Amino acid sequence: YMLFISDVHLDSVHCDRDKLKQHLDLALERNAPVFIFGDLLDLMQGKYDPRSNKADLNPKYNAGKYIDEVIADVVEFLTPYKDVIAFYSSGNHETSVEKRIEYGIVDKICYKLDISKGNYSGYIYCRIFPSVEDKGSNRPLIIAYHHGYGGGGAVTRDVIQTNRKAVYLPDANIVISGHTHDRWIVPITRQRISRYKEFVDQQWHIKTGTYLNQPQEFNGYVVEKGMSPKVGAGIWMHYTFTKEGLIYNFQFAD
Repeated sequence: YMLFISDVHLDSVHCDRDKLKQHLDLALERNAPVFIFGDLLDLMQGKYDPRSNKADLNPKYNAGKYIDEVIADVVEFLTPYKDVIAFYSSGNHETSVEKRIEYGIVDKICYKLDISKGNYSGYIYCRIFPSVEDKGSNRPLIIAYHHGYGGGGAVTRDVIQTNRKAVYLPDANIVISGHTHDRWIVPITRQRISRYKEFVDQQWHIKTGTYLNQPQEFNGYVVEKGMSPKVGAGIWMHYTFTKEGLIYNFQFAD
């Protein structure tokens, strides 16, 4: 198994920490690597942040060193899972604050947890072995990721991007993004050719959802912008090693 997540907003009072803990506990049980594709942090309650709202400030962060309090709390929460967290890349919530205060928040968290740090977008190249003992044969798995961009679209829910990304990311087996808080799994079937044969495969496009449970209110930014509620977080990938190659499927982490 692998677990793909993003848009956790762990320091927000609206983050569903119980669900996150449930998913991470299962990752530990399965010894499944966890990939975090941005916006692990919310970071909206800083002194000069125009998005701040005193009602949304977690009391434990009500201190002079707000950023350091968030980092300490996040590291404490994730430390039991550090051995399965394989990767953490930045999202817009991290980069927007890092640019303003000139401080490497993601770098510090990755250093304290001893986990790999990714860029805002990029590739992850995996080699899958049939077992711990068998190191002779392996299968490649290429993941193209981007934290995400745009508003998602009230009608398309950002699924329209799958057709664009399939064109300029032809070498990826899996294409992952977050940001819009949508969650879906869309396969695109492709006709391919190698040195030896013609074949058909599927490129999988994944949106990872969000752990943020916004309150259902009739005022505020979300209401003024006409945004629809979005719930549901995390995607599990289950893979099987065969002579023909990797067989993998996906399911919502509920």
